[in-house]
Amino acid sequence: MIKRKYGARTAWNRISERNYQELYLETDDFTGHVTRLEMIRVTDPLFVQYTEQALQIAGDGYVWIQQFPAGKQHVITTMFNDQGQLVQTYIDICLRHGRDATGIFWDDLMLDLVLLPSGEYFVLDAEELETALTAGEITREDYDRSWQEINRLQQQIRTAGFVPSPLACAHADLFRQMNKSR
Repeated sequence: MIKRKYGARTAWNRISERNYQELYLETDDFTGHVTRLEMIRVTDPLFVQYTEQALQIAGDGYVWIQQFPAGKQHVITTMFNDQGQLVQTYIDICLRHGRDATGIFWDDLMLDLVLLPSGEYFVLDAEELETALTAGEITREDYDRSWQEINRLQQQIRTAGFVPSPLACAHADLFRQMNKSR
């Protein structure tokens, strides 16, 4: 089933204290919404495991920069630890993204791509996408569109045509500058 998710993650009870900001940008490098979620305090750190080593992606002081590029069928979340170091980049494949009365959203098509600072990358939730297709929760067109977007992004990663972290760092700096001037 396609789930609508929101950049502010207000339903995520793990975050007990947060600072959330959003911008709309039109620059040479990026057009779309950008959000910044600072986890001031969390109830429990969040760890994931793709290889032998567990990776912390949420904790006190962690910051997530989320980019919603106009005209694209993906949303990029770049995660920084409490020291400002890049932890991972998580790409959600989506049917659409935009803004509604609740805030900036994406309609998640389940398939995800994770990029680690080491250059390794992983496709996640393929079985969830298969199950949704079999159960009639998504159309064949949405299924195919998800795989096309993943394949396009993987090809760009292999040819260095897609490197989201420098742009995410630039957007994080933009938020820092905005916060200093307040």
